[in-house]
Amino acid sequence: MEILLLAPHPFYSERGSPIAVAKLLEVLSQRGERVDVLTYNGGEDVDLEHVTIFRTADIPGLRRVRPGFSWKKIVADLLMMVEAVRMIRRKKYDFVHAVEEAAYIALLIKAFFKIPYVYDMDSSLAEQMVEQIPLLEVV
Repeated sequence: MEILLLAPHPFYSERGSPIAVAKLLEVLSQRGERVDVLTYNGGEDVDLEHVTIFRTADIPGLRRVRPGFSWKKIVADLLMMVEAVRMIRRKKYDFVHAVEEAAYIALLIKAFFKIPYVYDMDSSLAEQMVEQIPLLEVV
């Protein structure tokens, strides 16, 4: 299978979602699945058979994107969406595996390119946003 994995964080780094993605990639690699990982710029390279890592453009001001909601993350996600579309136009993927908010990118990919997707939502985006922007909390 040809899989496009969307990882909206610097991969690899020692934190929650990147660790989970690394474990997933180990399993997929052992099964012989071919995975293209699209991730933010930054992070460390990993050497897994059948796994190729692609990073979004390294734009000043978008380095070290932290977990949680931020304007930096929104811009990084838009860059990821543009790059994902480029990758899909160059290669046929059997499905997209999206992590966290990349599920929204995968949903758009399904709508326009008819490629099925699965997603991992390890945290609550709504809770993260309310923690960072208390005015969003509904009483």
